Amino acid sequence: MNQPDRRLLELLPYSISYLTMEQRDLPYNMQHVSGIDDIQTSIVKVISENSNSDELLSDLARTINDLFAADACLIISTTAKKNPLSNIGIEQKEPFILSQETIQQLSVLLSAHCDRDFTVERSQFSSIENLLQKILPNKTWIGITTQFQHQTNGLVLLLNRSEPWSDSQEKLLKQNSDLMAIAIYQAQLKQQAQTKTKYQTLLKNISREISQVYQPQSLYQKCLREICTALGIDRSAILMLKYRNPLKAKGRKQQAVKGTVQIAARWNIDNNSKSVSSFSLDNSKLCQQAWRNAPSPLYFESDTPFADLTSDETLSGSALLMMPLMGKKTSESDPAMILGFLVLQHDSVYHWSEDEIDLIDWVSVQISTAIVHHQTLNQVQSIVDEKTAQLTSSLNFQAKLSAKMRDHIKQLQQVNQLKDDFMNSMSHELKTPLTSMKMAIKMLRQTESPQMRDKYLDILEQEWNREYGLIKDLLALQQLESGEITYSPQELNLTQTITSIARSFKEKWQEEDINLEIECQSDLKIHTDAESLENILNELLSNAGKYSDPHTTIKLSVVQAPSNHNEIVISIANIGAGISPEELPSIFDKFRRGKGVTDRAVPGTGLGLTLVQYFVEHLNGKIEVKSEPLDDDSAFLTTFVLKLPQIQPSIS
Repeated sequence: MNQPDRRLLELLPYSISYLTMEQRDLPYNMQHVSGIDDIQTSIVKVISENSNSDELLSDLARTINDLFAADACLIISTTAKKNPLSNIGIEQKEPFILSQETIQQLSVLLSAHCDRDFTVERSQFSSIENLLQKILPNKTWIGITTQFQHQTNGLVLLLNRSEPWSDSQEKLLKQNSDLMAIAIYQAQLKQQAQTKTKYQTLLKNISREISQVYQPQSLYQKCLREICTALGIDRSAILMLKYRNPLKAKGRKQQAVKGTVQIAARWNIDNNSKSVSSFSLDNSKLCQQAWRNAPSPLYFESDTPFADLTSDETLSGSALLMMPLMGKKTSESDPAMILGFLVLQHDSVYHWSEDEIDLIDWVSVQISTAIVHHQTLNQVQSIVDEKTAQLTSSLNFQAKLSAKMRDHIKQLQQVNQLKDDFMNSMSHELKTPLTSMKMAIKMLRQTESPQMRDKYLDILEQEWNREYGLIKDLLALQQLESGEITYSPQELNLTQTITSIARSFKEKWQEEDINLEIECQSDLKIHTDAESLENILNELLSNAGKYSDPHTTIKLSVVQAPSNHNEIVISIANIGAGISPEELPSIFDKFRRGKGVTDRAVPGTGLGLTLVQYFVEHLNGKIEVKSEPLDDDSAFLTTFVLKLPQIQPSIS
């Protein structure tokens, strides 16, 4: 609880004891009906248990209504200086229900007549009794004003359908006015604290938006949303002025200024944003009046519809505020240019307080600063763009000359990288077989055993085949890259072709305890180049065998694509050493081999998959590969998927 709250609660016991002494003379039936003994306790409880001003007034109205057995109770929190309508608390019982329009009329009427001379005596109500009878026909009422520290701070009105109010009830209401004044003052303190917090939050949010948002349109929209949400405003807009003659626009002594009003942004409580539009400044009397009134704001509390910002329907009783957005002054004698207006509007009568106007003025200064800053940046950016364009134009010729040089450098880098890859691969693929051959020749000269001689001859033959395969791959690569390879499409029986190719691999893999499983639709035919297809299958099966673990099965599947009957899908899957995600994008590059293959003594030149890709492209097909770890992460399932189209035979 803050310091004012504690001070008020310390005074309550003395107020209660004083009031209780005066109430001893009341009739017994009045004490029973009104619950006199509980009035002060109930009001103190309302003050101590409510932290929100709206809830405090509503609970106070409910408590007074119950204690006096009234049909309705209306409590207005106001001030003696300007009598603005600050807050309302109301409680009513069915079927006695006041409409919102009636409550609004009562609030305005009673606030307007609430002053220090207004007392509980019925004769003092005579000046407004006729007006009350028009608003509340066939209703009886009693009312008091409350004063705190010799200033009127509120009004309490009790209503009944028809039963008259007794003099003792009016007296009791007056006797409790001091305690009610304390409660209303407490609500006003809480409302001031809430308003201060709300204003601080608005200032903080606006400052954050201005510091973080660089696009004016987005900044305008966010600022309008923050202002309307914090102040409870029904609609708002930011108007930007485009003068027909900017040089004459600074002198505001003239009767009218010509130009266009651009609605840069607007916000509505029902529809957060609307399309941007514009209207003529010449024909807008409000804009002309606000322009002449600048830098002071122009505001009205009622009956000021702004047709340019609202719908076609005229809004009666709307309050309007137009705060000018001022540009930067170039000198003391030269007035600042009016950039536009920050327009705020209520759909009902509204009193614009000095605090609100000062707050909105601060916001308008921040928005104006942001607008000037953005315009300055645009001017600087325009100069920079112009100079950049000139510099770019002067460099275009040099750029064109250097483009070819860069291309040549890039090609040289690629050739150099290819040379490095080739040398790294060839140093192993040439050096290792030659070393084996040299060792076999040396041992042949030393041995006399026929069995050892045959063994070393087998080594020589094996290494010769390895060297021959390397030379053959290099020649095939050269033919594919130069386009010299022959192309002879024919109809093939895939079942027979694959069975023939797989036979040699089955015999070879039996010694390594690797199985080959084939799944192929019967009588499946394809029209393609036979030699290219055989080269692809031989290389993919050979590659699968190299990287398969012992006691595993290589699966070869051939099917017709379900979505395209003119396409054949061939997949070859093996379990063993996988391909890392980093290596997958480059496995078809020349002389590129996986990590660790040299350490594991896996034979190969690094050209096999490169040739496969060339052959696949040669047949207008596609090839994909994926390698995924199995459950134990020690082995991978690697699958090559080959998609080959049916090549249409040429018509001779």
